[in-house]
Amino acid sequence: MKLLILTVSAGEGHNSMSRAISNYIKDTYPDTEIMQIDLFKDGDKTKRKKQASWMVNDGYFTLVKVAIKLANSQFEKLKNRDITRPATTLRKNFITPATPYVEKVINEYQPDAVFCAHTFAGIIMTDLRNKGNENALKAKVVTIVSDYDIAPYTELLTKVDYIVTPSEDFDNDLLKKGFDLSKRLALGIPVQTKFSKFIDKNEAKNKLGLDLNKKTVMMMNGGVGFGNIAKLVLNLNKCKTDFQIVCVCGRNEKLKKELENLKKKGKIKKDIFILGFVNNVDEIMSASDVLIGKVGGLSSTEAFNKFLPIIANKKLPFQEYDNMIYLRKKRVCEYIANESKAYEIVDDLFSNTEKYNLMQEQIKAIRKPNATKDIGDLLYKGKEE
Repeated sequence: MKLLILTVSAGEGHNSMSRAISNYIKDTYPDTEIMQIDLFKDGDKTKRKKQASWMVNDGYFTLVKVAIKLANSQFEKLKNRDITRPATTLRKNFITPATPYVEKVINEYQPDAVFCAHTFAGIIMTDLRNKGNENALKAKVVTIVSDYDIAPYTELLTKVDYIVTPSEDFDNDLLKKGFDLSKRLALGIPVQTKFSKFIDKNEAKNKLGLDLNKKTVMMMNGGVGFGNIAKLVLNLNKCKTDFQIVCVCGRNEKLKKELENLKKKGKIKKDIFILGFVNNVDEIMSASDVLIGKVGGLSSTEAFNKFLPIIANKKLPFQEYDNMIYLRKKRVCEYIANESKAYEIVDDLFSNTEKYNLMQEQIKAIRKPNATKDIGDLLYKGKEE
């Protein structure tokens, strides 16, 4: 079996999903040949493709960092666009520059299955099928909804074989966008399988050198670094609850140094462990009681697979804000609407056992820890009737 994975690098979430699927299939079905390409970084290097790559990657991060309100308002307009109108700008800037290389790969590689880790990939495969490309038509094409919301332009990829969603809750949105619900499989969002493995909390704490007798707050805000994490850490000084903090700064060296200086000066009153880029996020989540930070589709799914309630930071880019709205409705997420009152949310969660236990029960109801396996099996074997 030959599998083609189409991804983009924006935010790393799409690549992370792709790696999760690829690793599962390699381990489970070693006879599978896998090719993964980035829609904008691989293949020909035309001027238009370089521009598209910049807009998808650097342009996205620049916009949400310097003008997040503008970015969010533009995203809201896209969500509410008239789906009967042609997506001229989208096609000109993104779909048209990427399509020739994808078609070349499809024709030469002739995959048995295609996993579309981004909306644009699903649109390209739909266009190739509408064009009558035989290799695109014979391959099993699976696309994914990688957030807890339906993305703009999803109506342009209705010719895929299956669309995988986090939940049946989005069926009405898919119907409005012209999907046949027989194509919808609510299998969840794929993450590395290690996030689905149980690790005893005390065992994880021991391994990380944490105090077994204290609650643990994990803070992780992703590579983009939305929100003022240092200010938030200082705000948690006001908490009456005694807990320890594990702050994962990732590749944000500026944040790491700032927190280390605050700790050195004695301005952080809670025990805090300041980490850079790590490969054991699953262990840290296993040792923790709550996660404060970003609410991307993948990071939220990783937390829920570890039964970890989330407190969403205030400054959220468009997809994450919509994720937060949905997850709050599901009562698995709190939101820091006022940064000066963040400590009250943490205190309330740790002091209100009934509320905390209810959040964990709600997480149990929505989590899909077998998503990676189920999607990998779908790509290799097909839908089980």
